[in-house]
Amino acid sequence: MEDHHIVRQGIRQLLKLRNNYEIVGDAGDGASAIKKTKELLPDVIVLDISIPKINGIETAKQIRSINKNIKIIVLTMYEARELITRMIDIGVSAYLNKESTDTDLIAAIDATMDGQMFFSPSVSKIMAEKLTERTGDSFAPEANEETYGKLTGREKTILYMVAEGYCSKEIAKHLSISRNTVNNHRGNIMKKVNIHDAVGLTKYAINLGLLVNSDQKDIEHNIC
Repeated sequence: MEDHHIVRQGIRQLLKLRNNYEIVGDAGDGASAIKKTKELLPDVIVLDISIPKINGIETAKQIRSINKNIKIIVLTMYEARELITRMIDIGVSAYLNKESTDTDLIAAIDATMDGQMFFSPSVSKIMAEKLTERTGDSFAPEANEETYGKLTGREKTILYMVAEGYCSKEIAKHLSISRNTVNNHRGNIMKKVNIHDAVGLTKYAINLGLLVNSDQKDIEHNIC
């Protein structure tokens, strides 16, 4: 969802190179984006903030109200903290600036489809700060030793790696296990600690003190 035709075509051509992606549509303004979302119900939407008719913020809100399972990847030139935090509050899965590489966009799509979140390096620090500010809400319940103690040794390792920003594919490679096994462990972890997304697990790990230098580490882990 991008108002510049040449940018939309560039993204379309990039994604066509990936056999596992099916491009179902595009739009040049917010109103068209919302209409097509209702009609097509895509898995992932790449969305700019500065688009005509209905801006990207309101468009993201309405897309989330249509179907919360749709992953929204913000691709924009704007990196003001207020915008980033507002879009995160809405529930976007990734936030990239337009200086990001083609590889970054592909990695963001793969990560969000794998249940991860993805941020440009310059956005990651803001995200880490935001996570440490949020306490006592359903977004990330307060960590405690009792729930952590329910995890097996392997689950603790995977929790740490998820919180560090590794996706299932990377974790599987590092631990020499299958991706399905990693996903099974992730599911077990989420059930045991009652957290159901990667961002919540990151906050949980921060509260436990597992990520001592979390504001720096989040900058380093972005590509899956």
